[in-house]
Amino acid sequence: MNKVVNLNRKEIWENYDPADIIKNKAITIKNYIPKEVKSILDVGCGNGIITNSLNEEYDVTGADLSDIALSYVKGKKIMCSCDSIPVANESFDMVFSSEMLEHLPDEVLSKAIEEFKRITKQYIFITVPNHEHLATSYVKCRKCGYVFHPFGHMHSFKLEDLNNFFKSDFNIIKSGVHGLKKRYYNPLLLSIKNNIADRWFDVQSNVICPNCNNNHFPKEKGNLISKACNLTNRLIGTKREYWLFALFKRK
Repeated sequence: MNKVVNLNRKEIWENYDPADIIKNKAITIKNYIPKEVKSILDVGCGNGIITNSLNEEYDVTGADLSDIALSYVKGKKIMCSCDSIPVANESFDMVFSSEMLEHLPDEVLSKAIEEFKRITKQYIFITVPNHEHLATSYVKCRKCGYVFHPFGHMHSFKLEDLNNFFKSDFNIIKSGVHGLKKRYYNPLLLSIKNNIADRWFDVQSNVICPNCNNNHFPKEKGNLISKACNLTNRLIGTKREYWLFALFKRK
């Protein structure tokens, strides 16, 4: 489960937010941005839903590795990897990154964090899934048997994890959890559902197996074991908001 999911595909980005969830998230993001911030580098901006919204009030530059995603960004943009961004030291008031860190392999993640520190004058603003239970979303390719996260998530973060990345040079000045509440799946029940009932996360569109490139993931019916697991989890599972926000300021 360490192969990188290919996100440089038009079908992913052209209708990325049909329910306006990310668009509405941008409203909360704006409430976190300090008043003195004028310039923002949005790293891993994707197709620019948030970038384009921020552009209404700030001088924003979007940065992403996908040229297809960047084609939807309306303002300034840079095609680059997050671990090697071609801008000068302390060239933006704030470095912002939304739902990107969880996609990065370890060596890229550590370099990206250092790039954020290098580039910002004062603030770093991170949003990631809130203590995501990665295994809940695992998909099994019926063609080759490979198990993977369909959205390419490799890490799960809590607030202390984010703080550990930046605490040598930055302090957390604001944090919170936001968004729709997602039910946590009990690990034992999930293991039974996946490995005994052989039922995995149901995702049907825009998914390609990173191992064999299969793109056929039909909806599968549950069986007695998987349905029992789901019912039990609804009774005992807790819910938590999906997004974790953390705003850091240079010491």
